[in-house]
Amino acid sequence: MEFTIRQGTEEKDFSLIQALNAALFAEDAAHDNALDTHWPVSVEGVEYYMKSLMDTQKIVFIAEDEQHNPVGYIIASMVNKWRYRTVKTGELENMYVIPAARKQGVGRALIEKIKIWLKSRRVERLYVSAYANNADAIAFYKANGFASWETGMEATL
Repeated sequence: MEFTIRQGTEEKDFSLIQALNAALFAEDAAHDNALDTHWPVSVEGVEYYMKSLMDTQKIVFIAEDEQHNPVGYIIASMVNKWRYRTVKTGELENMYVIPAARKQGVGRALIEKIKIWLKSRRVERLYVSAYANNADAIAFYKANGFASWETGMEATL
């Protein structure tokens, strides 16, 4: 599959990343029974996408096929995720590749783009979270240079 990656812009890409994030939430609902699948269209969700497209501390990249159809996106932040650590750590906040484009290098290329962007801003590490029972996502991130260093846990009250 041939594809290109471009930076997202507010005017052109708000609805696009909102729709791709809604698809991500629909898939993630299988891993989280408390996930609000309507969040992408909520006031908070709308504010998040607008900030992601406008904030100089964040970056949005969009992958498109030869016909300029979106096949994936990624949002990252250079804001130090862990202020109590000695290295500046950015965050891969969310990413999604449509099922038909998976295992064709799109996700890897999106991650490489944000790594380059973060390095140019003196960020030393990149954090990402994945659902513990999402074996495919965990395997993908490990194949792209991520390693476990913490375990988040939750209790139902």
